[in-house]
Parts: sequence; C-alpha cells; structure tokens
Amino acid sequence: MRISDLDLIKSGLSTGLPEVLTDHNKYYIDIRVEAGEGVGAYSENGSSKVTSKDWSLSLGIRVIDKSGIPAAGFYGRQLGGNDLKNFNKIAREMITVAKIRARENSLAKARFKKKYGKFAETIMPTILAPIKVVVDTVPAVYEKDPRKVTSKEMTELAKSVSSAALSFNSYIKRSDVVVSTGITRQVFFSSEGALIDQSWCVSGVTIFVLSQNNSGDKPVDLYHHTGNQLGLEALTKAKNSHHKTAQEFARQIAGEAVLLADAKPAPEINKPVTVVLDPDLIALFAHEIIGHPSELDRALKMETGYAGRSWLFSDLKNNMAGKQVGSSILTAFSDPTLTGGYGVYKYDDEGTPAKRVYHIKNGIYHDFMNSRQTAQIIGAEPNGHYKANNASAVPLIRMSVSAIAGGTTPPSKIISEVENGYYCVGHRIPSISESR
Repeated sequence: MRISDLDLIKSGLSTGLPEVLTDHNKYYIDIRVEAGEGVGAYSENGSSKVTSKDWSLSLGIRVIDKSGIPAAGFYGRQLGGNDLKNFNKIAREMITVAKIRARENSLAKARFKKKYGKFAETIMPTILAPIKVVVDTVPAVYEKDPRKVTSKEMTELAKSVSSAALSFNSYIKRSDVVVSTGITRQVFFSSEGALIDQSWCVSGVTIFVLSQNNSGDKPVDLYHHTGNQLGLEALTKAKNSHHKTAQEFARQIAGEAVLLADAKPAPEINKPVTVVLDPDLIALFAHEIIGHPSELDRALKMETGYAGRSWLFSDLKNNMAGKQVGSSILTAFSDPTLTGGYGVYKYDDEGTPAKRVYHIKNGIYHDFMNSRQTAQIIGAEPNGHYKANNASAVPLIRMSVSAIAGGTTPPSKIISEVENGYYCVGHRIPSISESR
C-alpha cells in the first residue's frame, strides 16, 4: 500500500461513483479516503526492542438526508490492501448504508417533533453553513521523505536517543524511547463539487525516563514528546517547537527527572500567591482551559457525556461571547495555518479553509471553533476546525494550533517581580472541565 495508490481513487470519485452526483434537494454526500505509510522504532535502555514499517487505508462517508428533518448518517471503515481492487464496490456499499442511516435519522427526527410538540423544539435540523467549494492539491512538506527512511535508520536513531537519556546521570535507571516518521494523504470529495487532495508528514519522539536518587527515595517517572509536521529533520535537525534534536531533548528530560528525584514537596501557602508558568505548562493550560471549552460541539452539549461541557457557554442566550473572561493582556487563539508544530492543515475534514480563530482578545471572549453544522446553528461563518483521527472516524470540532499569544515583558522581568510565589515548570497533562 502506498499513498500514491490514491491517484486512481481520486480520478474515479466523481466518474466511477455516480451515487455522489446526487439530487441536491434530497441528499448531501461527502467522502474522505485516507492512506498513510511510515516507519517507527522502540528502544529500551539503548537496546533495540521493536522496529516497524506499516501502512493504513481508511474510508469515511457522510450523507445528509432531507426527507424529513435533515439528519446525517455516517459509515466509516478501516480497509486492507486487497480492498483497493474493489474500492468502488466497497464505496457504493458504504454509501448505501450511510444513506439508510441518514434517512432513518431524518424520519425519526420528524416523528419525534410531531409527537412531542414544544419539547421537540430542541431537535435541530442538520444544515451545513455554506462555504466556498474548492478544488486543490496540498503537498506534504519535508526534507527527508518518510517513504525513504529505512528501518535500520529508525532503529539506530531510537537507540542513540535512549542511550543519551540513560547515560545522562547515574540517577537514570531506565530510558524508553519511541520514534516515528510517516506521511499521510487524504482525498476529500463532496456532492457540492469539492475535490481536495491533502498530504502531510508527522515525525516525533516520545521519551520515558525513570529516575531514583542515591538515598533510595521513591523513584520518579517523567515523559515528554516533541516533533513536527515535517520529515525526520524534525528530530535530527532540531526543527521542532523545542528547538532540540531528539538526543538533546532526551538529555533535557533526563535532567528534569534527576532534579525531581531530589526534589522536596513545594511548601503549602494558605493564601493567594503569585504563580509564574513556563511555556510548556502554559501550552497545556491554553489547550485545556481555553481550547477545549472553545470547541462549539462541546459548548452546544453535543459531546457533554464524553468530555464535559464549556464554562464559556450555557446556551445560545447565556454565554461569555463579548464578555471579559480574563486580564486585558490575555489573548488566545487556535490557528491551523501556524507552522512549527502539530495541528497544521489548509482544509479541515469537510473542506472548509483553515483560518485563525481568536478565542480571547485583550481579555474579551470572541469566538468558538466550529463545524459547518454548528456554525449554522449560531449563525457564524465556518472556520475550519472539524477533524478526525482518520477517515473512518466521525469528525468532531477539535483544536488545531492553540496558544496564548506572547506578550512584551521579558521572562526575566516577570520572575524578578515576584517576591514570594511559585514558578511552575512541567508538562504533566491535566484534565479540566467545569463539571469535574
């Protein structure tokens, strides 16, 4: 399986699958087909444990039926290499199933609304806000093509990174490293006429270390990840958000684990105190406290049962849009066009062009990330944040590159202004929502 195998599928989507050229008054259909290939390796204490070379193929179909109250039906599958030979047949079968699901959902909505009257006003039609229909090809960006990286190269890289952490200090008792590089290609086609061919690379390293001091205190574990949407140069040439090679990054994490092994608990202070956060921790809080609550499907309670709700949004009339939610120096955004890390794309998984969304500007809450459906509900413009892990999964509204914008005060000045407080450094992942 190669990503180039999608060439034939792409050329046959409109001509070989007439089902998608459907009656616009009855149906909307979009198709995502995605292929990936890559290589990875795992090293434990500088020794090779696993090396892998793999590929993937997935297909996702969405149909919106307008027979009753417009409603969607989805069908997604992971496919095998032999499925390429019968792709059109499989796609037709999946379209049929998605149509049946959409029609049943549409008619069930109509029956519910008729039966329950005012209570059923909560039933919303699935209507997609309009977007510009695009035909485009977006190539992957890399110096080192992941398809040309050998298993031996990845094995040696994993071993060297693991050894770099293990040899850093005698406190380090164990070092596990996972490295990978790969390329993914997605073709998106819609009955509106969109045809978008998008490719991207992902290369990354995850480092796990176990540290124990010479006094025999309780061991501490630490892990972290770095990488970029590039080829292997993301790890070998320090082209990542940490600006370190994989080996340098391993030594950094090992150094932090050594410090933690001797660290004492922070003193407790039973009164308000100033806290200064380092960039790694700020990134996590931007993600958890600002990013997740700014996903409009969460705000509209579409995924409340899975991931909590949003402290920024109670309902369409009671929400924080246009209100002050933070300091006047606070600005935060999500921007899929901002390169240098993960979460970068030109179009989301329904063909909407990516754009920067300011969640907070100078302390005032501005906007949510949305999909075409949720944009229609609140009367907003679609902003390109409807994404899935692969084509077989139903997309949801998800952060891209979410961040708190940098200010103008030098970090040294910020720290020097704090006479008594905490400086918090780290990357442990919190899980935050207003209901937990």
